[in-house]
Amino acid sequence: MLNFWKTIQSKKSSTSSANINNVGLSTIGDGLLPLKDFEYGESDLYALEKCRLSLHFSEALVLDNSALLSMFRQFLDHRNLLSLYHLYMALLGRTDIEDELLRTNLLRNISVHRIHFPDQLIAKINNHSKHLDIGDLKEVTDKVYVILQEYWNSFVQTDMFCKYQVDVLTGGQVTLGDILLCDGLLSYFMEFLDSEGCRSIVEFWLAATNFKSCVEQLKSSSVNYEQAQSDAISIYEKYLSLQATCSLGFTDQVRITVEESICPADIQGQTVTTISQCFRSAVLVVLAFLRHRCLMPFLSSQHYVRYLSELIKAGNSYQSLSQDNESSSSSVSEYSTNSKRSMSSLLPYSASTDSLWRKRQQSGLSFGRVDEYGRFERNIEPDPDKNKESGIRRMMKKFVNKEGVKMQEDMAWQVAEMIVKDVTSVTMANNDEDFGAE
Repeated sequence: MLNFWKTIQSKKSSTSSANINNVGLSTIGDGLLPLKDFEYGESDLYALEKCRLSLHFSEALVLDNSALLSMFRQFLDHRNLLSLYHLYMALLGRTDIEDELLRTNLLRNISVHRIHFPDQLIAKINNHSKHLDIGDLKEVTDKVYVILQEYWNSFVQTDMFCKYQVDVLTGGQVTLGDILLCDGLLSYFMEFLDSEGCRSIVEFWLAATNFKSCVEQLKSSSVNYEQAQSDAISIYEKYLSLQATCSLGFTDQVRITVEESICPADIQGQTVTTISQCFRSAVLVVLAFLRHRCLMPFLSSQHYVRYLSELIKAGNSYQSLSQDNESSSSSVSEYSTNSKRSMSSLLPYSASTDSLWRKRQQSGLSFGRVDEYGRFERNIEPDPDKNKESGIRRMMKKFVNKEGVKMQEDMAWQVAEMIVKDVTSVTMANNDEDFGAE
């Protein structure tokens, strides 16, 4: 499972000597002014990466993730909607629909899927001598997109999408954008930062980005410059000013830049659009800090492991619901089974754990002890020429690929321990309820 842990550990060891900022959160101390001693260069200041875990249909197309789109096509095929997906892909980038084959395909999809269009537009599509202008093409494309987006919203609630998320999170290339723009993972990240005394860093990022988003969305409505400026000053006074109630330790240069953006000398040239960018310099510094000081420690933390465990449980529960659905086809059921096995293989246990307990002991009696992870350790080791190990131990060594990497193996056992504790807590609670009922 935990090949990505090896990648994380190797990155930590290789980057710690190359960049003094990659030393983790232990240097922050009590969390006061976390940015005060943070050093960065211009190359460290860049925008947040795209999130691969929380996507709309259009964003998935932009990312051009073949594995994810293949899962979505299979999801649509199960519902006899794959032709609608191919139609949308054929319409993208076109300026007209002069192709007779495309018109025929469009009419067939309108009829099969009962898509409502104005009668005038249907007549123009039927009449091959009629020219469809840009407006007609946009109306057709937008309608098909809305239908596909609705099915995409259902797709992201399936075990297929959970498997995709697990693959991303265990691939060893998780970015800060994957974390900050995914609501579920962000809550675990904030919990981790709270334990390290750095929660205010993300709270400032949330306040600044929400301010920018709200101003840009409402700039054409009732929001005026004075209202936007008042909100910006509130954020500035809390996090950046010299008398800030939650000072983060920004440099004087960053603080002055934000001040001049909120209250410029030439007020005449300021608009709601320009003030929406007032925290840009401060946000870039915060993102650099989170990447260099917080990202790697979080990916190595129990908070991250716990999120993965919860995500896999959610995927398995989605699959159970889909199996109870009478409309499930054999092809999707087969895919769901395979995806469950794939997700289960990411943790140190397999879908066939019952077979482990049915194995007979081949080596006779053994003396030893059981450690905190439930592992049996022999006091007397077998003969060297007898290369026999327990099935669980062999399985653990597959996850780390090196027998000598004890730290990686112990981490895999810790994940197994967490799952056993979860199962035990549920079963014990049920036993207590049954006893009380008696």
